[in-house]
Amino acid sequence: MVEYTNPAEVTAVKITEAPRSGQTVSGYGRKIPTRHMVKIGRNWHRVYVMQYGNASSAYVIIKGIDTFLDTDTEYRLEC
Repeated sequence: MVEYTNPAEVTAVKITEAPRSGQTVSGYGRKIPTRHMVKIGRNWHRVYVMQYGNASSAYVIIKGIDTFLDTDTEYRLEC
């Protein structure tokens, strides 16, 4: 089962320095950290991407579960 964030629960978005750990030389991988963070409830979560080709999938980890960003939240990251 694939989990997605609920846009009503995402209360804020911020840009930070991207962590160096987790970055790969090739730019591809399963858990590449981004400079984006989203606030869900009272907690801030780092946005990661899975990148294996020309497209990537953005997600956060909530209680150990990879939770993909819904379309509205992804759009907020771009603005």
